[in-house]
Amino acid sequence: MKLGEITLDTRSLDLIKLFESMMGIPVKDVMETEDVIFFVLERGGTYKLFTSDEKKRSLEKIKETQKKRINVLDFSPDPDQFFRNLFYRYKVTALNVTAGESGYVVNVKVDPNYKASAIGKEAKNLKTALALSRRYFTIARLFVE
Repeated sequence: MKLGEITLDTRSLDLIKLFESMMGIPVKDVMETEDVIFFVLERGGTYKLFTSDEKKRSLEKIKETQKKRINVLDFSPDPDQFFRNLFYRYKVTALNVTAGESGYVVNVKVDPNYKASAIGKEAKNLKTALALSRRYFTIARLFVE
């Protein structure tokens, strides 16, 4: 499947520069919504982030200055691993990614206690996950169970 298209504006580039300068961790991509900033890190970036108290404090500073929630995930060129990383906070219990004519069909099963959060009010989180994943993969459908 072909990759999606990524366009970074000045705001996105500024966010990447801020994150990299404060964290010392390379950023592959950033996507901002009205209340969340998603930083897509190179493989292993989240491990470096969450194993350092200094980096955790720096992440809190970014959160405070931007007045938004911050979500980070490791990029993977493998769709299966990418979606596991994307839905990690919702406790993925099963994942099925199949290639179809018009793109990948992704079925993510999460812990029932987190299903509502994974979908979000008015499917906001699901739409955001779809928009972020389409920057890297051709996605036909994304289901959360």
